[in-house]
Amino acid sequence: MSVTVSDLLKLPSLQHARVIGGAGGLKKVVSSISVLESTDPGVLINEVFRHNKYPGSEIVITGFLNCINDVECQCSNLLRLIEGGEVGMVLYYVGVYLPRVDRRLIEIADANDFVLICMPEGQRHLRYSDLITDVTECIYKDRLVPGSLVSDILARISSAPHHQQTVGTALQMLCAELGCSAALTTHEGNILNLATWPSGMEDTVREGIERCLQLLTEQICVPCPFLADAEMSCVSIRSDLAQPLHLALIKVGAPLGASLVEQAADIVRICINIWGKQHGAVAIHELLRAILQDEPLKMRRLAEIFHVDVASLHELWMLCGADAGEVEERMEQDLALARQCADTVVGAIYEGQPVMCLSTPHSLRETESAIREILSCALKTSPDAVVVRCSGLSNTTSCRRAYLLTLDNLEDAKRIFPHKRMFLQGELELAASCRKRIDEGETAAVRRTMPLAALQADREYHDLLDTACVYLLDCDSSVTRTAEMLFLHKNTIKYRLQRIADLLGYRLGKMPETIELYRSAAVYRLLHEVR
Repeated sequence: MSVTVSDLLKLPSLQHARVIGGAGGLKKVVSSISVLESTDPGVLINEVFRHNKYPGSEIVITGFLNCINDVECQCSNLLRLIEGGEVGMVLYYVGVYLPRVDRRLIEIADANDFVLICMPEGQRHLRYSDLITDVTECIYKDRLVPGSLVSDILARISSAPHHQQTVGTALQMLCAELGCSAALTTHEGNILNLATWPSGMEDTVREGIERCLQLLTEQICVPCPFLADAEMSCVSIRSDLAQPLHLALIKVGAPLGASLVEQAADIVRICINIWGKQHGAVAIHELLRAILQDEPLKMRRLAEIFHVDVASLHELWMLCGADAGEVEERMEQDLALARQCADTVVGAIYEGQPVMCLSTPHSLRETESAIREILSCALKTSPDAVVVRCSGLSNTTSCRRAYLLTLDNLEDAKRIFPHKRMFLQGELELAASCRKRIDEGETAAVRRTMPLAALQADREYHDLLDTACVYLLDCDSSVTRTAEMLFLHKNTIKYRLQRIADLLGYRLGKMPETIELYRSAAVYRLLHEVR
């Protein structure tokens, strides 16, 4: 069970292919082959390589036919495949439809030991099916040869990204290798990890196991009570954890046999012992994922297992733009800081960013102190890091909305407030509102900036406009801070503010008149950035 990329290069369909990048990954194990059809990196993240799924070890075929002239899109897809654990890519139709292989693709492949293989250039008669047949046959024949499943899976999981070195990943690899479904459960019958083969059977297998798990004893290859033409094996996993766990394996068609069941149990036991702490972290990540993806049934099930009162969660924190390696190292310390100011905290690295859902904090002072500490540590290695805090959320559905609000509008909020390092929900909502006005067209955007038009009557219009924006958006209406930011004397700022007041007919800061001016300044900044 150890077909490598190097082995595949000996196949007839790859006889004239060239390795043009990532040669350091030639010894990586290949578990299957797939075709890249999507060119939207977001689809790869949200649908193909969801955080709790690790297909891993696939080799991918593509011709980038939908983005032959979009090198940025090609690079983004390559990076997403690497993050998803794929081992290499075979490029077809170079010189036919794809003009050439851009140097940036090769550099990304080399940097990540991601094998980039180029089929003979200028040949339009090549077919994906030839390579798919060759690779599938090679992998199938290899699996017929007796070998150590344990060492193979452990080697592959050890080479996986650090955050994917978990029991869940091991189960997914097992399912792919053995063509079976697997579930790891507690003694009480709670499912901790579930992986199915073929994919898409999660609900069927989960419901079947939950229905009959209490009736099952340790047994090998007995008829499955909830799937036709399938056999089920249930074994006890006695790891270093205090509580024994159970592993259920379901195979349609030919049974696994006692030897493979024993090896599978051994793999899971070893993974729990090596990555036991991470196993708990992944389960917590699953709870966070259920909250952010609004999966109430899964959320309640996981909340019961970990004794988390999800109804008490009314706040969401996100650390954005931080170094990935630093984030992983500091996650536990950041969670500890959050727990100092809130009774309930559910947090994990989600889609590459630390996300925390909290109960209402004890006080604003404690909250700001914790966020400052989290941010100061992140800024040491990531000068562009920011923290987002959304408070007063009514339920977990609101937590999801706040998360999506952040994803959609944080970049615009940074343009409106370029000096901020901590963003609140209201600032994100303001950014969303401004973007909506701009997207409605030039007329709507100009109408939104009308409150600033009165300043055009002054010959120092640009200075007054700049002062108004800095005073309102950056300095919380502080004359001293505005002077410092613009490198001017306070008296100059006072003079300009007085001149602005004369032109507007009211002083900056007077409510409710200043509300529309504030929005106008935000739209102006966003328009200025766009242009």
